[in-house]
Amino acid sequence: MDSTFDLKGFWQENKDCFKHFSVQKPRVPLTLIFEDHFIMHLVSMDSTVRYYTDPSYTIDINRKANEILEKEIGLRCYSEDGIYYIKGAFEVLMGAKRIIHEKNTPWLESEVENIDDVKKIIKSAQKWDPKQNPVPDEWREEKAKLLNVRNKKLFFGHGMNGPATLACNMLGTTNLCLFMMEEPEIMDDFFNVIADKYIEFYEAVMIEDHGSIDREGLGVNDDNCYIFPPEQYERFCAPFLKKCFDAFAPLPHHKRRQHSDSHMPHLMKILNKIGVNEVNFGPEIHPLDIRKAMPNAVIHGQTPPFVLRNGTEDEITDYVKRNFNAVGQDGGLVESLAGVVPESTPFKNIRSYMYAVHTLTRYS
Repeated sequence: MDSTFDLKGFWQENKDCFKHFSVQKPRVPLTLIFEDHFIMHLVSMDSTVRYYTDPSYTIDINRKANEILEKEIGLRCYSEDGIYYIKGAFEVLMGAKRIIHEKNTPWLESEVENIDDVKKIIKSAQKWDPKQNPVPDEWREEKAKLLNVRNKKLFFGHGMNGPATLACNMLGTTNLCLFMMEEPEIMDDFFNVIADKYIEFYEAVMIEDHGSIDREGLGVNDDNCYIFPPEQYERFCAPFLKKCFDAFAPLPHHKRRQHSDSHMPHLMKILNKIGVNEVNFGPEIHPLDIRKAMPNAVIHGQTPPFVLRNGTEDEITDYVKRNFNAVGQDGGLVESLAGVVPESTPFKNIRSYMYAVHTLTRYS
């Protein structure tokens, strides 16, 4: 890599590269997603539990991480002015337990044991009106405290999980696999009512957070969709997704994004049929296969995350070349990892990744 490579200049130019399906831009854009796994290995914390439960402390840790990232790659990546409080809030309100242990990221644990528990969830959801009180009072107390003490904002909307991941979180993965095969009529009712309540919940949360509802684009994260055979996905998940997209991205030019860093090529044609037009899929899927199945989708990918973490400069460069040669010429590529930046990824590898995009994906 050229030692004079301008890190901040790269990101400044990057802002001008996101005109989709156009080559009237300098080069292919690059996106990097840094999450909590990365920050836990980047910044020393007194307590990881505190990081997830004390928003003021979260902001302090994010700022420390950003100072390192800005020095190493020229970009501040973690939010400092407004942070999102709880991932999986809807599932928690629907009965899942949020578990946090020291030195671990949170996870959700289902208390569902049998199909009768699913029936109870359906009945409870049917009675629930998210507009009445979309977030618990203790969350509002944290929001007021952060605003008063730090003059920072606390948001409750954390992005939507897709139907497969949502169902796994609420019912348990093994239960879901059994129920969708053995109790399909009950699962029809489950997905129908949960889709309706999920939309109502996010409408209420958007008003709580921003005072209005954004209906010009939607992205969903659905890593667990790979466990669905096509027939079951089309029966249970596709109608759920279509409802969400119709609610928040109703027009053809609106973003309809699906992220799933799992191996789910068997579902791509179904996603294309319901109008998904931005994708970030698992690392084993070749970008040409995505383009064939989804000709109108902007492809965010397809460099494997662990190639970035463990690979050589040449191996990283080879993936950038492959992606650009496969689908870059139509302007519908955003170079990205097939997932997020893994923890402990060396910064020299990230800089090599940036340099490869800078030099090998240019249109002008």
